[in-house]
Amino acid sequence: MTGAHDDFLVALSIGIAIFASYTALSLAGRIRASRQRARRVWLGAAAVTLGGGIWAMHFVAMLAFSMPGMTISYDVGPTLLSLALAIGFTGAGLATLNWQQVTPARTALAGALIATGVVGMHYLGMAAMRMPAALRYDPVWVAISIVIALVAATAAVWLASRDRKLPQRIAAAVVMGAAIAGMHYAGMYAATFTMAGMDDAQGLASVGQTYLAITISFLTSLILLLSLGAAQLERVFQRAARREARIALRLQVADILRGRSAEVALPEVAALMGAHFGVTRTGFGDLDPLEDVFDYSTCWTDGSAPPLLGRFPAAAFGPKIVAALTAGRTVAIGDLFASDLSDESRTQATAREVDTRAILVVPFVRGGRLRTIVYLNDRKPRHWRADEISFMEEIAERVRLVIERSAVEDQLRELNASLEMRVEQRTRELQRAEAGRRAADALYRAYFEHTPDPLSVIAVGVDGEFLIEQMNPAHEAALGVRLDAIRGKRLQQCLPPRIAQRMVRAYRHIVQTREIAHYRHSFVVGGEPRHWDTTLVPLSEEGRVTRIVASSRDVTRQVAAEEALRQAQKMEAIGQLTGGVAHDFNNLLTPILGSLDRLHRKGVVDERDRRFVAGALQSAERARTLIQRLLSFARRQPLQIAPVDVSELVRSMADLISSTIGPQIKVAVDAPAGVPAATADANQLEMALLNLAVNARDAMPQGGQLRIGVSHAVIGEGDMRELGAGRYICLCVADTGVGMDQETQRRAIEPFFSTKGVGQGTGLGLSMAHGLAAQLGGALTIDSQPGAGTQIMLWLPESVDAAQSGAGGAEADEAHAFSGTVLLVDDDELVRDSAAQMLRDIGLTVTCAASAAAALDQVDAGMRPDLLVTDHLMPGMTGSSLALQLRERLPGIRLLIISGYADAGDIDDSLPRLSKPFVQADLVAALRDLG
Repeated sequence: MTGAHDDFLVALSIGIAIFASYTALSLAGRIRASRQRARRVWLGAAAVTLGGGIWAMHFVAMLAFSMPGMTISYDVGPTLLSLALAIGFTGAGLATLNWQQVTPARTALAGALIATGVVGMHYLGMAAMRMPAALRYDPVWVAISIVIALVAATAAVWLASRDRKLPQRIAAAVVMGAAIAGMHYAGMYAATFTMAGMDDAQGLASVGQTYLAITISFLTSLILLLSLGAAQLERVFQRAARREARIALRLQVADILRGRSAEVALPEVAALMGAHFGVTRTGFGDLDPLEDVFDYSTCWTDGSAPPLLGRFPAAAFGPKIVAALTAGRTVAIGDLFASDLSDESRTQATAREVDTRAILVVPFVRGGRLRTIVYLNDRKPRHWRADEISFMEEIAERVRLVIERSAVEDQLRELNASLEMRVEQRTRELQRAEAGRRAADALYRAYFEHTPDPLSVIAVGVDGEFLIEQMNPAHEAALGVRLDAIRGKRLQQCLPPRIAQRMVRAYRHIVQTREIAHYRHSFVVGGEPRHWDTTLVPLSEEGRVTRIVASSRDVTRQVAAEEALRQAQKMEAIGQLTGGVAHDFNNLLTPILGSLDRLHRKGVVDERDRRFVAGALQSAERARTLIQRLLSFARRQPLQIAPVDVSELVRSMADLISSTIGPQIKVAVDAPAGVPAATADANQLEMALLNLAVNARDAMPQGGQLRIGVSHAVIGEGDMRELGAGRYICLCVADTGVGMDQETQRRAIEPFFSTKGVGQGTGLGLSMAHGLAAQLGGALTIDSQPGAGTQIMLWLPESVDAAQSGAGGAEADEAHAFSGTVLLVDDDELVRDSAAQMLRDIGLTVTCAASAAAALDQVDAGMRPDLLVTDHLMPGMTGSSLALQLRERLPGIRLLIISGYADAGDIDDSLPRLSKPFVQADLVAALRDLG
């Protein structure tokens, strides 16, 4: 059977456990704060308090227990033995703990010892009970009570080792007291009492037991209060003694530092600090920033450790510690072998070398750099209290002031000793500076007077007006005015209103921002536009801008050159664009023109359809002509370059030009025989001449005269910007029309630029002629004035060979029969199909391939073509490379390259070429030329 508990006494027992735990935690704090004998006294007091409190809690809880109809008594011997057991094991556990450096292993061991005392005390006290009943325990609950005792004791040790404030200590005491009480009542719950003939339990202890329990609780609380009071009183006395010791130390340090040099004072201060803090070693160290080495010149020891003297690398103490000191933070480490700040292997090796476990280091940082340290060392682990750290920092600050005062005094002595020498040296420096200033003034004056760049100085008046103060001769010459005539005048009085307003606005910006400004401005001098790059530099006195120095440079030529470069780049970009577009149109136009040509040659049944086909073919031919003009402008039109008799060509076109431009305009031709041949393409030159004639006609809406002349000229180096030195044939087309202004002349050779109305011109005539001349190595020049007509000269290089005489080749015989096998290669399917049909129509057997690689695969498979017709620009291998490879592998093969580019420089000169787009007649003529 089980007994009953008095609720009041149960609550009283729990209160005793909590109160005893709080008292024990307070006394444990004194163990950590005391040393040697005092530490042993407080250790014994904490053991008696905690052990006695646990015993008292157990005894009161046992008095709260009663059995119905049964009298319970206690054996005095085992009861007192249980008290001794609790006090002894508690004392052993508290003594096992290292209060300066708490480790998990020692905490667990101390908790196990205290738990053993608690468990032993409880079950020995249970055995001291005398009653007519048999006592039996439930093993499960016994184990639970032991676990509770271990956890409670370990928690008690861990909490006691912490430096906690009052609220945390009260909370810890409540947790620990409740755990101790829980262990007791878990043990009581494990007990079962067996006896015969008992009545039901009444649930209350006897009145005598209650009074006895209250008496014991009162006495126990009184003892605990006295112990707690003694601890608090001892703490007050110790704080007072520590305060008095610190006051005395401050006075002693002040006396030592007053009126003594640092070399004499620092060793005495180190000895006082070592004795006050009770450490093994203390001293000072200076950091050599160049070598990153600490120089320890002052050290005091208590004799148990060697002094720390000499030079030690800063890295020997670990990067973490050095970084903290460099940042100006005090480093306090209780155990160098257990701190995260000193976990580097080299730091711990240094600690072993100098026999140190605990350190307190205060840095002196000046100018953002670590200069000196003050240190305390101890051979044993030590807990550094916050008040110790702050007092150490206070003493270190006093020492720092003395060290810095000593350094300043040394500097003053050195300064006084060298003052005369430095005064003399400074005088010489001032004399040299004055001479240098005079030389600089002369240099600046020479530059100001003789530089070709306009310079001026503008004074800024207090009223915000800008007055002309200085102006160099270059500026006078550029403006055509003398400085004497305008000195001291406002800008508005010397410059045109528009220019003056712009410059005043710029000067005001400089005054407001006080920043150097650069700008370019344009103006007209003597009817000529000028461009100046100007830099404005503000000069300040007493916080305001008083002068502005203006430096200008005439960049008129540079602006003209930049404009010419932009036009050249613009024309180059337009040329690349139009050339690429024209090439794509060639690929699109080739199958269209070929198909229409085939329909035209084959004929259709309906006459109306024949007219439509003829009209479409005519439009396609016009499109081909337009594309040729675009390619000519872009310098990508394939040219049939040969010696051309320009005089003969002009005479032969005189009638065509006359009929084209109409009867209102008189055509005069001056093309003498004997003019050397030019290097040109006759067809393209004819087209260019016709376009120039049409442009001249459009410039003479009321009629006029068109003069076409041919001459020979020798151009020297630098004679013409557009041409290099050499011999040229000049084709001149001049009219008496409306002429062109400068802007129109500048844009005349742009493609699609036209002064004609919408639908009256393509704007490609002059651009095509310009492209043709440039492609041949010549140039096109324009000389025109509004109302005075226009003269356009096409300059062509003179040919070293004579022009071919006689008529051109006969028309291609479209009925000419061919035989053999053709390998046709083109990556455009429409172009490939159109060309294949033309080849089949003239009797050839055609095999097609979409790429050079596919063509080589067919040759590798055994095909032996008689003729290769290939596009040039294809993905992967080009047509030229394909043709050269097949020439080596098939020596008898004939080759024909299809291309629309004149600047495809990778086409071998020995390879025949046919321009896109083409019709069957063009293809037949090209094949016939192959032989």
